[in-house]
Amino acid sequence: MKLPESWRETTVGNIVIDLQPGFAQKPGEEDEGTTPQIRTHNVSPDGKITFEGIKHISASVKEGERYTLKKGDVIFNNTNSEEWVGKTAVFDQEGEYVFSNHMTRLRVQRELVIPEYLASYLHQLWAIGYSKTRAKRWISQAGIETSALASFKIPLPTLPEQQRIVDVLRQAEAAQNQQLRRLQLDLVIKSALDRLVLSSAKPEWEQLGTLVEARYGTSVSADATAESGVAVLRIPNVMGGEVDTEDLKYVDLTQIELKRLSLTSADVLIVRSNGNPDYVGRSAPITEDIAKFAMVYASYLIRLRTDTTRLLPEYLSAFLNSAYGRAAMRNAIRTTAGQSNLSGENLTKVKLPVPPIAEQEWFRDFWLQVRELRQLIAKSESIANGLREALSVYALSGELTAVWRDKHTTEVADAANARDALLRQRGANIINASAEGVITVTAQADATVRPARHWLLGELSEFQRQVLVAFSEYCEQTGNPLLAEDPDVFAGFCDDEQVAERLQAFGPTLNNRIRRTLGQLAALGLIAKVTLPKQSLETGEREYLKAFRPLRPEESTRLADVENLRKALGEQEDSA
Repeated sequence: MKLPESWRETTVGNIVIDLQPGFAQKPGEEDEGTTPQIRTHNVSPDGKITFEGIKHISASVKEGERYTLKKGDVIFNNTNSEEWVGKTAVFDQEGEYVFSNHMTRLRVQRELVIPEYLASYLHQLWAIGYSKTRAKRWISQAGIETSALASFKIPLPTLPEQQRIVDVLRQAEAAQNQQLRRLQLDLVIKSALDRLVLSSAKPEWEQLGTLVEARYGTSVSADATAESGVAVLRIPNVMGGEVDTEDLKYVDLTQIELKRLSLTSADVLIVRSNGNPDYVGRSAPITEDIAKFAMVYASYLIRLRTDTTRLLPEYLSAFLNSAYGRAAMRNAIRTTAGQSNLSGENLTKVKLPVPPIAEQEWFRDFWLQVRELRQLIAKSESIANGLREALSVYALSGELTAVWRDKHTTEVADAANARDALLRQRGANIINASAEGVITVTAQADATVRPARHWLLGELSEFQRQVLVAFSEYCEQTGNPLLAEDPDVFAGFCDDEQVAERLQAFGPTLNNRIRRTLGQLAALGLIAKVTLPKQSLETGEREYLKAFRPLRPEESTRLADVENLRKALGEQEDSA
């Protein structure tokens, strides 16, 4: 598909004043003469700056403005675990801040690009999994060098059209914001916990070691597949106060280890080690719906198995996650060489109030009700995120602003001439997007692609492209969706002769990588993610499993989703 005639394709390096990597210095707490430092976790997955766990560094190493941030700078996560490399946000704060060596600051040429437009584009590349394909990999991290970032291609509309796109995306974000509802639920839990904690005098608090059995998790590498191994819960799976099974990895363990590290509804998992001290001590209970699945836990977690006649997991986890628990664990956490650790021995010395079991049961039931509300909010957020992602890609392809361009032809033409002249002055290689921006893919892949998203195919990795084609061929051959959560069906897909032949160049044991890639393609809108019922042969109960299928003819553009969102926002193409 061609991009609009007035758009150009250039590179990131051609539209920024500089690309400045940060510097390494061990951060600490706020003190006189220190400066707050933006680090990788301060860029959220939704592309926003957050100040949770903000740390400070000595002001003596700032070197003038070389490592400082100004409002409107674009911050790019250049080094992290592979899944987080490429997160991007616009720095939107006043005041003095610096940034770490895991971040790159992009200071844009304002006559060429609006910071929010550049950040939206780079963050979109992270969301579809493209950024990590440009990263170099080390033992436990991946990184994108400055030269690689500068070479990223970017479709560049005129400044007025960029502003139009940014305005619409801001409206979509404001309409989607569920933060207030989550904060209200947090306050509800806090109020219920206060009732129990404050009813017990401090001298009556008991040592945790008299109430639980502590055990460390496995250090075996999670390189097995869902078919050959067992799910292992890691730090990301317990960071939200409850277990999240959306992104699981798998380990191959002996039966003895499986039994030793099994999880029951009497357990709480707690983070024992991390480079971010705010993460250490965070926990989640193993609820009954999680306990029925075979799972173990990783070495950076500790399992606390409670004596449920005296202490319930939901109450214990809520206490540990609260301000009361953070204060109680403060002296138990040790920091060495930038790594914060909570040993099982120190943890068992922590004291906590132990209300009557009837009171804890009341709290557990209350906590579970709030959890159901959280899940409903998460589901609505997921739907809203999908619509916003669709809107973002629709906007960054030029489709969203087509009517606006027709109504502002003179303004667009003048702005295009000014932009092209400035690009030439900077020695940029300008590509006419309408003439040369056609992306050729196979006929099978074409059948599954939303027209407004064709341009993003050029940003897919070769592995993503081959999975898309293999998936399309497989579904056309079988005539059925791919039940990704059915081990037998999914293994059959991965072992299919045509699929294996197409992907053989990428190495063996690709099942988990294929599964993740299908999720990325669904998030991009190239295939559909659905939930299908299946009758369990063991229990006879109906299960609902995640599946993927090609887009249907009526879904080939999916612009109806975007149109509905635009109507909800009051967005009118004939305004302005």
